[in-house]
Amino acid sequence: MHLSSLVRVLASVALLATPAAVAATAVSPATAVAPDREPAPHVQVRARAAQPVWLAPARAHRQNPTNPLAGRLWGVYEGPQDQVWRPFTEATGKVREALATIAERPRTKWYGAFVPDTSIRQTVTDYVASSQDGNPETLAQMAVFRMVPWEGEACTRPTTPAEAASYRTWVTELAAGIGAAHTLVVMQPDGPFLLCAPDRAAKSELLTWATQTLSALPNTSVYIDAGAADWCENGTRQESSSCAKILELSGIQYARGFALDSTHYTGPVENIDRGAEILEILRADGYGDKHFIVDTAKSGRPTMWPDIVPATKKDLKNNARTCSTRKMKRCVTLGIPPTPRPADPQWGLPAKQRRIAATYVDGFVWFGRPWLFNQADPFVAQRALDMVRTTPWTATGPR
Repeated sequence: MHLSSLVRVLASVALLATPAAVAATAVSPATAVAPDREPAPHVQVRARAAQPVWLAPARAHRQNPTNPLAGRLWGVYEGPQDQVWRPFTEATGKVREALATIAERPRTKWYGAFVPDTSIRQTVTDYVASSQDGNPETLAQMAVFRMVPWEGEACTRPTTPAEAASYRTWVTELAAGIGAAHTLVVMQPDGPFLLCAPDRAAKSELLTWATQTLSALPNTSVYIDAGAADWCENGTRQESSSCAKILELSGIQYARGFALDSTHYTGPVENIDRGAEILEILRADGYGDKHFIVDTAKSGRPTMWPDIVPATKKDLKNNARTCSTRKMKRCVTLGIPPTPRPADPQWGLPAKQRRIAATYVDGFVWFGRPWLFNQADPFVAQRALDMVRTTPWTATGPR
């Protein structure tokens, strides 16, 4: 068993023994500073020393007491479904130590049509079991990327009746595989492609049904992908009303909330501002108060999409160049590590964004995958090593 796994097991035993007490005391008052007031310098130092959420549970911000991502460990999957895990286990020395920065942190596993309808239930069951590592209170994470067609093809071809039937079968089997597990689900990354679909109504019906189905599970929190700070709709002015429309077409009334920046490279400040605008629109449209999550896996150097430089002249912006130095700009490196406490002072948010994050942002989550070619497949070790070397963040605060 890896050392990190042993630490998680010990934390899990404590959590199972007295879950309420551990959830209440996992972060001491000195490290859980109220985000609406500036802490004393000695408190900030202690906050940075707090254990990351994959080693110890962290309580919710007091402004967001229903946060389903807080009060529990975030699981780390250790197995062949993850593209990072095998290269990590086969590495030695400094390379292994560097890759641990990614491999031993919680990440969201993407599932799509590449997993057959007949296999998705067992595949997800196995993934959850590994992520929880014997503790049923541990959080597992996954993204549902199952709509066919999607991305560019979604703008030109409708979903066939056979594809729609397969989608319903697959999601039903996925739900059976998740069962009662504590799970975070990102629904359909690259959400803006829904708006260009010639069969928008049909895809909307399927996505809404999937959101409702998964949200009905006892311990699953669904966050629908709404785009990014710089992406609400293809080829138009990037207005938050378009991001909100994606959510309203995808069943936001059933979901915990929405997700931002799954495949773009903007930063937490910009995405929190975008999220706040979306929240206002949803509230005005009668959906009440929702919450959201922000991907920070690739936002160590926040960059707008037009400014992204591909890794080579032959590459797409999906395969953006990685940072080679800590001062390099227009490049990709690892951002703030996973946490359900985005308003804690060590993450350096301005006061306005901290106030919003404390109430409405359930977490900074690594559901982006910048260490994969085109953010899809396969794993590229050099990309990972570049980002580990140049990230401005440690597991508990800035370098």
